[in-house]
Amino acid sequence: MRRWREIGEAGGGGATLAPPASFPASDQASVGLLALLALVAATVGSVAVLAPWVGIDPPVPVLLVIAVGAVAVHRAPEHAFEITAVAGALALAAANPPYALFHSAMVALLFLARRGTFALAAVLGVLSIWLPKHLFSAHYHHRAAYNWINEPSLALVLFVTACWWRARRDSRLPPAGETASPLAWAAMYLFPGHVLNPMVFSPGDVYRRRGLELRGIAASLLLIAVKGAAHVAIARSPVLGTLSYGALDGARLAVLSRPELWVVVAVGYVDLVLTLSGTADVAVLLARLYGWPMPSPFRYALLAWNPVELWRRWGIYNRKVLLALVYFPLGGGRRHRTRNIMLTFLASALLLHSGWFGSKYWEVGAGGWRDQTVYFLLQGLLVCGWMLVRDRTGDGARPDDHTLRLSWSRAAGTAATQAASALVHVIVLARALPFGDRFEMIARCLGLR
Repeated sequence: MRRWREIGEAGGGGATLAPPASFPASDQASVGLLALLALVAATVGSVAVLAPWVGIDPPVPVLLVIAVGAVAVHRAPEHAFEITAVAGALALAAANPPYALFHSAMVALLFLARRGTFALAAVLGVLSIWLPKHLFSAHYHHRAAYNWINEPSLALVLFVTACWWRARRDSRLPPAGETASPLAWAAMYLFPGHVLNPMVFSPGDVYRRRGLELRGIAASLLLIAVKGAAHVAIARSPVLGTLSYGALDGARLAVLSRPELWVVVAVGYVDLVLTLSGTADVAVLLARLYGWPMPSPFRYALLAWNPVELWRRWGIYNRKVLLALVYFPLGGGRRHRTRNIMLTFLASALLLHSGWFGSKYWEVGAGGWRDQTVYFLLQGLLVCGWMLVRDRTGDGARPDDHTLRLSWSRAAGTAATQAASALVHVIVLARALPFGDRFEMIARCLGLR
C-alpha cells in the first residue's frame, strides 16, 4: 500500500518501520560499563551545555534521571521499554511533580481503554481537554491552578493516542504495540526527552528494532552545536539585533529600506529554523542515547528546492501525524488532492499550532487561530501551486527524486522556495506589527508598495 510506505519513508534516511514479530531487542554489540558510563556522561553533559543555546534550559535533576535511565536501559536491554517509561516518568516528576502524577494516571487509564474507540475518546476528551480547562477556569484565582499543567506534554498525549488509534484501526499497529505491558505501552508517552521537548513518536517509531548507534548520537550532537552556535551568534550580533523581528514595530517598518526588510525576513526565518530544528534534535538525541535510532526531525529544510520538498524535510514527526490522521484518510493524492492538501495544512494550524489543544484556556488569542490559519493556508497554496505547475509543464518529471545535488536549476529553486517561505513566515513572526501591516511588509519586500 503506497500510502503507508510513504508514512514510513517520511522518517527519512530510508528508515523502515516494519513491525517486528515481538518486542524488539537491542542488537548493539556488548558495551562495557565504563565505556557506557563515559558515553552517557559525555552525551548528557553536552546536552546540559548545548541545549540552552537552542532555547532549552534543562534542570539538573532531570538530566541526572535521564543519565541513570540511559545506563539502565543498556545494562538491561530486555526491559528497555519499561525502563524508558519509568525514567520518563521520573524525569517529568523532577520537573513538575503534580503534572507527572496526573500524566501517569492519564496514561494508565488510556491503557485500560485502548481497545475501545469510544472509551478511549472519552478518557482522552475528559482528562486531556475538559478537566485541565475546567479546573483553570473554575479556580484561576488559586495559584495552584496556574503551574501544574505541562501544556506540551498534555498535547503530546492527545496526538500520540490518536496515532496509536489510527494505526490500530488500519491494522498497521506493530505486534509489539498490541501485546505491550502497561509500562511498555506507556513508553510512547514517557520518553525521557519529552520533558525537554515533547515530540510525537508514533507506534511505528517506538516499537521497532533498537540499537545503540554512536554515529547517530555524534551527528545529533554536532547538529545541535552548529545550530546553537549560529543562533547565539545571531542573537548577540549588534547589527542583526537592530534588524530583527524583536526590534520591528510600525514606526521602524516605515523607515526601513527594502534590503533592510529582506534582512529582517531572512535572518528571522533562518533563526527560526535553527531553534525549531535544534530543540527537536535534542529530543531525538536522547531517544538515540536510549537505543532508538530515530531519524533526524529536520532534513536540511533550508536546502529544499520546491515547496513540496520543503514540507517533506520540515518537522517530519508532525508531518507523519498529519499524513496518518488527516491527509490519507481524506484520500491522499488519489482523489481531491488539492482539497486534501489544503485541509491538511488547515489541520496543522488548528490542531498542532493554534495552542488550544494542551492548553488550560478555553479560548486562544488571534495569534493562535488567525495567524496560524493564514500562515498554513498560504503555505498550502504554495504547495498546491507548485504541484499544479509541475503537472502542467512536465517539470520535475521525477517527483520521487529527493536527493540533494548541486545544479543551477536546484540553486534557483532553493532560493525561490526559501524566499517564499520566509515571506509567509512574516505572518507569524512579525507579532509586534498589526495584522494588516504584516501584509504591507510582504508587499514592500516584493516591490509592490
